Amino acid sequence: MNHRLHDHPRCRPEDLGRPIPDSPHAVSVCLPAWEDVIGYEEKDSRVHERMQTGYPRFFLHPLVQEVRAGLRRELGRTGEDVLPFPSEEAARECATFAGAGSRVMESGGIWAVFFPGDLLPRARAYWQHAGRILSSRAAEDWLRDGRLAAPDQALASMMRQRLAGWNGAPESLISLHPSGMAAIFAAFRAATARRPGCRTVMFGFPYTDTLKILEKFGAGVEFFPRGDADDLARLAELLATEEFAAIFCEFPSNPLLQVPDLPALHQLASGAGVPIVVDDTIGTFANVDVLPHVDLVATSLTKAISGEGDVMAGALTANPHGVFGQGLPLSALDEIYAPDLAVLEKNSRDFPQRMKEASANAQKLADLLHSHPSIERVYYPGLDPSPVYHALCKPGGGYGAVLSFLPRAAAVNSPRIYETLRISRGISLGTSYSLVSPYVQLAHYHELEWARACGIDPHLLRVAVGNEPWADLQERFRAALGQ
Repeated sequence: MNHRLHDHPRCRPEDLGRPIPDSPHAVSVCLPAWEDVIGYEEKDSRVHERMQTGYPRFFLHPLVQEVRAGLRRELGRTGEDVLPFPSEEAARECATFAGAGSRVMESGGIWAVFFPGDLLPRARAYWQHAGRILSSRAAEDWLRDGRLAAPDQALASMMRQRLAGWNGAPESLISLHPSGMAAIFAAFRAATARRPGCRTVMFGFPYTDTLKILEKFGAGVEFFPRGDADDLARLAELLATEEFAAIFCEFPSNPLLQVPDLPALHQLASGAGVPIVVDDTIGTFANVDVLPHVDLVATSLTKAISGEGDVMAGALTANPHGVFGQGLPLSALDEIYAPDLAVLEKNSRDFPQRMKEASANAQKLADLLHSHPSIERVYYPGLDPSPVYHALCKPGGGYGAVLSFLPRAAAVNSPRIYETLRISRGISLGTSYSLVSPYVQLAHYHELEWARACGIDPHLLRVAVGNEPWADLQERFRAALGQ
């Protein structure tokens, strides 16, 4: 069945600030013009006054804002601000990170961190990077009932069993988290607790907040932005002289879809007793089997597992034969809020078939763009499959549903293509409807030259390919490209 956003994508000027999809719990928002993206990053009132929602770790949801106002009235003091969290542990961790003068209070199952108003940017950094956020559904329930719904352990077990069937790990080694970043943060906490005071490694250019976690919460990070054979050789030299807490990477990477040599990396790390944490959100359980070559797999269930873009969730899976094969040394888990879990369970039922179709669409689109005279470069694992990807690809698996491309004369043509392409224009990926974004502008606007130095062009366009009929997608891209 076609999604409404197949035929009616959110890409018109009047769609500025509207949620994608049309849900009070949408995780994406429409930024239809290139200047809207810039305006959003520069906090232009023309854009921000139209924003009905935004990605929940970066943009405080209107329902969360209402919770903040209610907590201020109920428990606040003059000069304080507040952020709500789903667990006491997350709240106390935020309070410690925010700084002196922070305090933690509970109200109806919400754990509130109060702090001097000038500490809000630092507290917001914890909310964004750690990802242990209060969901919009939890906020909605608290505002209506004055309390949160009880956990649903049976449903959580069902969801873990489903994930276990896809990734091959025992249910007992899968934990659920309120966002994909919260899963990565849990992996970071487990690794640094095992080797306190040790630095971490980021191998390959990552999704922005993974690197921010390693930079801001740990003892320091050694960053290998290209994640290639030369970086692997340099990492080998470093591991011979220094003890590290963990190596983080993605398979494939975001946004260049690079494929690290995971088996070689694992062999190198194992010799040094260093666990590997891989984010497989773009590759997905449906396409690749990375678990035998890593210690922990962090997955954003918000993306392809859900497919709808109306729930935040994450999972962390431990390799039973790896460093954390006996379970993670965590004192508490945030889990996924029960009403969110119910939505995720329903959304995820057709994940394997959706991913198969979207991966097939992405391969066709990559081929189309690769042969098009107006495109300088396309980034997609299926164009020139590496032996590593081939070795880790599951039977019947594809190359994923995300690709990036760079037009010729990109400074001029990327904005033109973005504003002409008739698919929904917003950040996120894995949805059954296609999304396009000027990803680097949104993820790295305040560090564009740094990103360029790492090999990431600021005018790159990233496409999260959906399940639209291929003939329809092909027509829309040909029209936007001008041929």
